Amino acid sequence: MTMGGGEISQLETLALDSFICSQTGKRRPKALFIPTASGDADGYCKTFKHVYADRLGCEVDFLLLAGSGCTHQQIQQKIISADLVYVGGGNTQKMLSIWHERGVVPALRQAAQNGTVLSGLSAGAICWYEAGLSDLERFTAEPGADWRLRRVDALGFVPGIFCPHLDKEQRHAPLLELVRSSGERALACDNGAGVYWDNGIAQVLTSLPDAYAYLYTEQAGEVSVERFGPGQHLPL
Repeated sequence: MTMGGGEISQLETLALDSFICSQTGKRRPKALFIPTASGDADGYCKTFKHVYADRLGCEVDFLLLAGSGCTHQQIQQKIISADLVYVGGGNTQKMLSIWHERGVVPALRQAAQNGTVLSGLSAGAICWYEAGLSDLERFTAEPGADWRLRRVDALGFVPGIFCPHLDKEQRHAPLLELVRSSGERALACDNGAGVYWDNGIAQVLTSLPDAYAYLYTEQAGEVSVERFGPGQHLPL
């Protein structure tokens, strides 16, 4: 499940979170939260535990990599033993760099092959695609300085470019230009919308009213944008 955004602390994604848990087929799923993109923010971890453990009944664990002495074997064990993996938002590029350095990616691939449910929000959604439209410059820009959204390579577990927060952060124009210039196909989600992939089929789910997913496709220099609501399948 790749989610466009929403405040988990305000339960804006609760319906999507509940769906993620249901897809494990377990009464008390083992949920692994990976908050690398936020620098392993303690408050984020507490919020995740409140939602996934207290409200949804999961057995929650954390993979903390920022300054962590976690061994390669421990990383592998945490990921492979999870019923679901949830990746939090933040700095996409920094997160992926740490993952590659620490051997996280092969473990995630193995987990996917084993049937673990992979999920995430914002940066934690971008990571599963071939690329994303990211605000990574926001994290390094000087206060008050201009920065721009740009393409960042990701893991390629599912095809295309992913763009989160379409409705909240005015990302339509830069995404349109990226698709026009690259010819790549892109999926975008409003806050409160997500795309669930199952055997190559992508279905839209939502947790907020008037939340949608969008498909951007380039042909002969023109970009078409199609909107999809809850329950609809994307023609991929």
